[in-house]
Amino acid sequence: MVKLFGKKTKRILEKFSEEEVILVSKGANFFGVESKSYKQIRGNGVLILTRDQLFFQLWLPKRIIKIPLDKISSVGKTTHHLRKTKFVDLLKVEFNNKEGEADSVAWWLRNLDEWIAKIQALI
Repeated sequence: MVKLFGKKTKRILEKFSEEEVILVSKGANFFGVESKSYKQIRGNGVLILTRDQLFFQLWLPKRIIKIPLDKISSVGKTTHHLRKTKFVDLLKVEFNNKEGEADSVAWWLRNLDEWIAKIQALI
C-alpha cells in the first residue's frame, strides 16, 4: 500500500518543477469542500503550494482541487470542518470558487503554522 501511494505521490509531484513548489504535504488528510456538502469522501493525498495556487490531489479516488491564490480570502486554523473532526487543528482555507461564491476547504497536515504563514505571505 505504501509503495502504491509512493508512486502516486511521485506522479503528482512530477506535474510541477522544483522551482514552482514552495511547500508539499505528501499525506494531507482532506476534509472536503464546503460547497460540496458534508457527504464527500474524506481521504489523503498531496497538497502543494506554489506561487500561483494551492493544488491538492486525492490518492483515491482521483480528485483534483485547484485554488488560485488570488481567490483566497483567508487562511487559518479550525478543529472541525463539515461535521468532521480529528480533535486537532486543521488548515482552513476560505476562497471564492469558480462560481464566485464564498467557499472553504480544510486539511489536517504537519507543519500547520508554516503552511499558514507561507500562504498568508503570498495572498
